[in-house]
Amino acid sequence: MKIYQCLSTLTISLSLLACSPTNDFQAPSSTSQYTVHPTLHAHSQEFEKRVYPLAKDVYIAVGYGLANSIMIEGDDGIVIVDVMESLENAQAVMKEFRKITSKPVKALIYTHNHADHILGGRGFVPEGEVDIYAHESTNYYIDRIINQIRPIISSRSMRMFGNLLPKGEEGLVNLGVGPQLDAGQGGGTPTLLRPNKTYSDTLDLEIAGIKIQLIHAPGETNDQTIVWLPEQKVLMPGDTVYKAFPNLYTIRGTLYRDVMDWVRSLDKMRALNPQFIAPGHTKPIVGQQKIQDILTHYRDAIQYVHDQTLYGMNKGLTPDQLVETVKLPAHLKDHPYLQELYGTVEWGVRGIFSGYLGWFSGDTASLSTVTIKQRAQNLVKLAGGIDAFKLQVSNAMNEKDYKWAAELVTHLLVMTPDDESLKNIKAAALRKLGFNSISPNGRNFYLTQALELEGRAVMEKEEVTDASVALAKTFPVKNFISAMPTLLVPERSQGMFKTMSWNFPDVNKSYTLEVRSGVAEFREGLDVHADVKLEVNKDDWIEIILGQKSFPLALATGTVSLDGGIKKLPELSSFFAMFDLPNQ
Repeated sequence: MKIYQCLSTLTISLSLLACSPTNDFQAPSSTSQYTVHPTLHAHSQEFEKRVYPLAKDVYIAVGYGLANSIMIEGDDGIVIVDVMESLENAQAVMKEFRKITSKPVKALIYTHNHADHILGGRGFVPEGEVDIYAHESTNYYIDRIINQIRPIISSRSMRMFGNLLPKGEEGLVNLGVGPQLDAGQGGGTPTLLRPNKTYSDTLDLEIAGIKIQLIHAPGETNDQTIVWLPEQKVLMPGDTVYKAFPNLYTIRGTLYRDVMDWVRSLDKMRALNPQFIAPGHTKPIVGQQKIQDILTHYRDAIQYVHDQTLYGMNKGLTPDQLVETVKLPAHLKDHPYLQELYGTVEWGVRGIFSGYLGWFSGDTASLSTVTIKQRAQNLVKLAGGIDAFKLQVSNAMNEKDYKWAAELVTHLLVMTPDDESLKNIKAAALRKLGFNSISPNGRNFYLTQALELEGRAVMEKEEVTDASVALAKTFPVKNFISAMPTLLVPERSQGMFKTMSWNFPDVNKSYTLEVRSGVAEFREGLDVHADVKLEVNKDDWIEIILGQKSFPLALATGTVSLDGGIKKLPELSSFFAMFDLPNQ
């Protein structure tokens, strides 16, 4: 029954596993001054593959993946801080660390929940048996990898990280904070080892004779941990500081990042007076005075953008007006650690406005607007007809006003979405914008959508592997059921009142979905009056929904118990038919 296999979209639509590039790409010719912004091009040297000896017994591996990994050598063992994004990355780093010492791994520390810091665990600890330290909220944020908006986050992540782009001057150059995301671009194997030792505010440790302090310091994520070695004066800030303007808002989409929490975390770091920084991305930093300069300018830039955005908001400025007025002063704008090589001031301003006030700009003209199709039709009419409007698009392209050209042609595509010539014009404008972008996040998004418009890049789900199934099994089974209500199709469920319950005896959990004419309510617990009741162990259910086990065979062998037996199959199929499940 394919319907059960289709539920896999609720599980492994992870940004690291979802897409692969098509193989028919041919780089377009370009008449731009350059295809890579010179600052972005020069930034690639930041990711030279190398293990740096930093302070006594501290080593940092840079350039082996999107993030860095750090080894601290103790008396009778080593501690690894952050474990890369894949098994292969981690093995490559561990091979280099083993040239330094053969001492066993005594513990892992995760600075935060991002995949590029946590999915290579078994490359360092193949058997998986080790103490793993993280903030008490890290497991919660890991679990959010599988949630109700995973599909859109996956596709946006693919665009931002350039997973569909070829490597090179007209494609993927670097990612601003690392060379590339190997788990997506190179097909790396995810291996998640869960934190089993957590803390709240601070935690003092001694492992293999190494004195370590863990400090909760929210920034790019709410669960961020900074790792402090008081004896060596070494700070490991995770993603709280790196050599690029911070991602105060990420265009792949995220929860609001409280930027003033970020500032306060940087102040905690300044107060430690570190002599060495081993960041989660980009090269290490040496020298107390240099570090104080970087941390102070970094926190000042974030606070400046925050304060000036709020100043303008309180004056009644809209987001579009704010991005015109909030600009870093020269002493911040020109600082080498504040180049917009990852986040940008503009995205930060918009994120801060939305975080405080939400979507409404404050201008009532935007409170309830005409439809996008009406707007397009009205603009064409205002221009004097379709030919006159197309002339404006052509003029914008000729004048190298690519932002305006992309906006104008988008209106035309609303009216005629299948017009290939218009798609090609928009693709050309986006490609120019990408080539001129200093931020690889923006560049990759522009270039990927250009390829998509031309039909030369397609989001394709990767083959389900043993590794991806093993990864899925580390997540709560609740996530797979609770994501289903957003797949309910109102038209299919109109007038329908049906209930289904799942019981997972091995984890002592049960869940229910009740469909009521267009709405599916998720709740915990078993409904004894449900129309359909299933009993199955968690891992068996995950294998079924990933297509690794046949549902009919599982039913026949007793792996799945359907209350009422085979005669309930029509009701089961009818229940799932109300949902938009691929390949149904």
